[in-house]
Amino acid sequence: MLYITDTDNVKQTGIAQEYKETGGNVGALVTVTARIVEPDTLLVGRYLSAALQWNDGTGDSVSFGTVSLDEIPAGYWEVTATKRLFPGSYVCVIRAQNYRAPIEEVVRLNFFITVTASKPVYNPPKLVFGPILPRDSGFPNNQQWAFNLDSDLIILESSVKMLLLTAKGDRVMVPDYGTNIRRILFDMNLKSTDSLLREEIISAFAQWEPRVELVGMNVEFDPNGRNVSVSLSLVSRLNRQPFETRVQYNR
Repeated sequence: MLYITDTDNVKQTGIAQEYKETGGNVGALVTVTARIVEPDTLLVGRYLSAALQWNDGTGDSVSFGTVSLDEIPAGYWEVTATKRLFPGSYVCVIRAQNYRAPIEEVVRLNFFITVTASKPVYNPPKLVFGPILPRDSGFPNNQQWAFNLDSDLIILESSVKMLLLTAKGDRVMVPDYGTNIRRILFDMNLKSTDSLLREEIISAFAQWEPRVELVGMNVEFDPNGRNVSVSLSLVSRLNRQPFETRVQYNR
């Protein structure tokens, strides 16, 4: 199975890096490095490709090209890229894939990069806009669902809820967006689903909402077997603030 590690060969879903600019508002030179590993010796061709998306607002990306693992004596492919980033928070993503038939494997590694200014900088309050999904109770409720001005945590909660309530394939132009949670709960007839649900949620966050970290999960099955409630304890990676959300699935 294809996977990505840090330079110490430790599997990761996210790596936090902090930098401080050297002065003069020139930013900091940021380097991201990872190792891409494909241990399947029977994989036909054994080709890998990889790319890095800086996600700094410029649209810049790095293509590491395609390599054959038969040409890499170390058993892994080490990729690295460097760029000057200005003060702020970034989620840079390395994406790698093999060419397994009929469906290739794709893995990602998130780099949570913080660059601090050499001198204190005044940041005016951010204006964060929705749309915001309605909450079960409190504001915004289902009569107030609109493009609302609200806090970062409300926006993150709404984004998480939208992701978890969308089944993969529902979005025609982005079929990979969403999860298989409904299928896991109702179609697979499994006695224990907690570990599978946790893996599915963590994987969805890593790909579609890396600003959020899963801390705890509780699953409640309705006695009639037709409804399931999933309560999540979460932490914002942007400011380490905790928050909670709850989603319900109906058969």
